[in-house]
Amino acid sequence: MTTDFVLAKCKTKAAYSAKLKSPKKLNLQKIKEKFTVILETPILLVIKEQGIEIVVHGHGELLFKKCNDTALMESIVKKVYGVGLKK
Repeated sequence: MTTDFVLAKCKTKAAYSAKLKSPKKLNLQKIKEKFTVILETPILLVIKEQGIEIVVHGHGELLFKKCNDTALMESIVKKVYGVGLKK
């Protein structure tokens, strides 16, 4: 399954975010089981993957903190969506 998403700098240009081209809800419970969770709320998770903190919103947006390596971010996005979008 290929997931269509857009990885781009946020409006503030302070971080990168990934958004699904067709909005879908993410299963935060499944993501929580596969990744290191730093913070958990009912609507989002903050996870750590390969030393990068990522805010995972239930509505499908991923926000990367302090990272400029787009190739690394794309591989993490695919991994997170691969876990969180499964039916």
